[in-house]
Amino acid sequence: MKVQQLVRIDKIYDQSIYLLDKLEEPNKYVFNVCGSTKNIYSVKIYKISKMIYCTCPDAKSYSKQYGVVCKHSCFILLKVLKLINSDDFFQILLFDETQMNHIATEFTKLNFIENDFIKLDYIDKFNKLKDDTIIVTADSESLCPICYDELEDIENKSFNNQCQCCFKIFHNPCINKWIHMGNNTCPYCRNTIKSNSYKYIE
Repeated sequence: MKVQQLVRIDKIYDQSIYLLDKLEEPNKYVFNVCGSTKNIYSVKIYKISKMIYCTCPDAKSYSKQYGVVCKHSCFILLKVLKLINSDDFFQILLFDETQMNHIATEFTKLNFIENDFIKLDYIDKFNKLKDDTIIVTADSESLCPICYDELEDIENKSFNNQCQCCFKIFHNPCINKWIHMGNNTCPYCRNTIKSNSYKYIE
């Protein structure tokens, strides 16, 4: 196994990574994950191509360059799905039929009870975020990170918007101007903006 892959596997046992939810779609299994920096990423296992993909920056750059999968994908495969005999997958980055059957079985059996990779309070926060509300915490700043002006009526989605990864809150006109200038990432954490039309940040 490549050294760069082993480094990423080691991280899943040393860092705090948590499963937030799971979703089965016709052609893929989707897992939302809270990374060690508290950013939210989606890990997808495709049923037809038998490949795994993550939305984290490492998966889009260094992991791809080294021909390995990121720590979030390793977390899903090894801790959540308990994929056995995975060495051959990490060599070619394609699942065989036996592994796909194992993934399907473990996906179905997976229950959301508190354990070393599931924190129920994280899941509550994630569900509130999915409900299209702005989450204000003790760490939330009262200034927009783009214009540095005060955020008024901070929880009001008519005035403000929130990054779904770093949870920074922006004025709607500020983030919309940022998007219309051709940017497709959060100005703060640089994760990909989900959709210009919905004005939400992934």
